[in-house]
Amino acid sequence: MPSNALIEVNKLEKKYGDNEVLKEIDGVVEPGQVICVIGPSGSGKSTFLRCLNLLEQPTAGHVMFEGKDTQSFTEDELTTMRERMGMVFQNFNLFPNMTVLENLKLAPIRVKHMSDAEAGEKALNLLKRVGLGEKADVYPASLSGGQQQRVAIARALAMDPEVLLFDEPTSALDPEMVGEVLAVMKELAEEGMTMVVVTHEMGFAREVADQVWFMADGYILEKNEPNELFNHPQNERTQDFISKIIGN
Repeated sequence: MPSNALIEVNKLEKKYGDNEVLKEIDGVVEPGQVICVIGPSGSGKSTFLRCLNLLEQPTAGHVMFEGKDTQSFTEDELTTMRERMGMVFQNFNLFPNMTVLENLKLAPIRVKHMSDAEAGEKALNLLKRVGLGEKADVYPASLSGGQQQRVAIARALAMDPEVLLFDEPTSALDPEMVGEVLAVMKELAEEGMTMVVVTHEMGFAREVADQVWFMADGYILEKNEPNELFNHPQNERTQDFISKIIGN
């Protein structure tokens, strides 16, 4: 295993009954890398992401995190891993009965045993970081979708993760709100945050990713730097997808 790998995936498979969703997936994520996972709907991208932090239990293969096999983890080790491998979902998952500030403070207080004052200060700083410092005391329902997703990103950052997993973070947003979320993600990438992003936003993948992984039919069929993958795709399935999405 590469000594600097943060995540390594070996021969990962996932089946639901006879339905084989992931097939012999291999991949390495190094610290500071941004990996964008693209591909047609139903190709297994979200399942792959959820297998990385064992929200889905792999059927076969291994996910290594910082050199340790996650499937051997105790419940306590699994909890710690999930703190360090933050996840941002499509649909925000904010608690509607809590203010924005309370949403951000909850996990640091409960899981990290942070004081209310310390968690509050951290939450306010993170809200400012995502451009929502003035929204601390409002409830999620009063926010736009783009604002809610930025709160969800801040909430994930509140646990000081080593890596952030993004599962189609803009797919539930109106088009005019997509840019504000992608701008926050781009800033995180520039600051060196390790990210694995399942996305349909090809412009973001082209501009921000260190590597783009193309998935189809349960396989990762091609991995490359963005310019190479988008301009000179090698796999026929990749070529077909790129030509339909981008018109190359």
